[in-house]
Amino acid sequence: MRFNRGKCYSHYGAYSDNRGYSRGSRIRWERVGIIAGVVVLILLVVLWFNFSRLKLFIKGYSFEQQNQILSLDSKAVDEVLSHNKLEHISDWIKTSKKYKYYDEYEYYLSQHKDTKVKAVVTLIDDVFENYVSRLKTLNYTQKQIWTILKTASASDVKYVVEHHYTYDDIEPFMKVKGFVFKDMEKYEKAYKTQKNYNYAVLVTSYPFIISKNGVNKSYIITNPEDILTLVKKGFYYDSQYEPKDLVTPDVLISPDCPKENSLMRKEAAKALQEMFKGAKNEGYNLVINSAYRSYASQKQTYDEYFKKYDPATAASLVALPGASEHQSGLGVDLTCQSVLDDKRNGIANSKFSYKPDYKWCAANCYKYGFILRFEGDKADITGIGNEEWHFRYVGKEAAKEIFTNGWTLEEYCLNKGIIPNIKEKK
Repeated sequence: MRFNRGKCYSHYGAYSDNRGYSRGSRIRWERVGIIAGVVVLILLVVLWFNFSRLKLFIKGYSFEQQNQILSLDSKAVDEVLSHNKLEHISDWIKTSKKYKYYDEYEYYLSQHKDTKVKAVVTLIDDVFENYVSRLKTLNYTQKQIWTILKTASASDVKYVVEHHYTYDDIEPFMKVKGFVFKDMEKYEKAYKTQKNYNYAVLVTSYPFIISKNGVNKSYIITNPEDILTLVKKGFYYDSQYEPKDLVTPDVLISPDCPKENSLMRKEAAKALQEMFKGAKNEGYNLVINSAYRSYASQKQTYDEYFKKYDPATAASLVALPGASEHQSGLGVDLTCQSVLDDKRNGIANSKFSYKPDYKWCAANCYKYGFILRFEGDKADITGIGNEEWHFRYVGKEAAKEIFTNGWTLEEYCLNKGIIPNIKEKK
């Protein structure tokens, strides 16, 4: 009986336990609500105390950068958070405590990528501490301040402030390649005589462009491939420079011209072929006397002239090595078949300038992109005496303007604001 009652009890007991479980397992929402509320509260507290970190994370700062920023005082953190991500924040934190300029450091570095961090901090601190407020009293906008900081040093900004130059005063000069802030007074004086901002800046910053002024500094040309490159005493080709596209023009070449000296740059050679064809169609027979010369070849020629003439005469007749247009592959010395025939027949003093072929060249070369480079009455500008045989390729547009205005290449460059890319010669 106990066994049977036990089994029976066991059966009903199981049923009872199941029913009891069902009643007890009802979800107690009031408890869930309390627990959920506690969890949300904890999360909110956590978020509250880590809100800055969250915002830094959203801006893209790494965990290490977040730690560095959050180690700053709250004002500094707020300042960092008020800007877009500062890529170099670690550098600014390590280098400067002036967190109010962190964004200025960042922006300046974006415009001067090769500048060292310490130099950026030093310049910005100096400019913004001492001169920005004074610039604003001169009505400079924030954009204009950053425009001058593209090229200005702290001492340049100081100069502008102390001389009370407004942005309107400096802007037209500043647009010219080669502008120097501290030459503003000289620019203004030069502008009064020429009424050309390009001319005023270049003749002041590079006075040797007008050869009679003499060379005060020497520069190496870093963009020698430009067909408008002005090369002369002061602006030099590197001794290793040789044009990459030298070819031999398909024209008459003097038998006395070495093969190397018959070469020209491809564009100039093609233009010369067209000019020779144009001359031929009108009954003139032009001949190349000499074109490309390497630096070494020019040095040899230069040395020979100095042995033959006194230094002043030699310097006026031949360009310094590195300062010769022949090294450019764009300069060419011309003669004509008539001169060659005269020499062959023993006729003395036969010169290209005496021949109608020369007169045709002088009057028509610009149509093909060439200019007569050195004329006797312009020697004080070019630094070279009369060379009626020497022509220079500059392209049709520039050649036409030079011819129409009666300019030298120097005057064209001064008026148009064109100088080579350069670095100071050591």
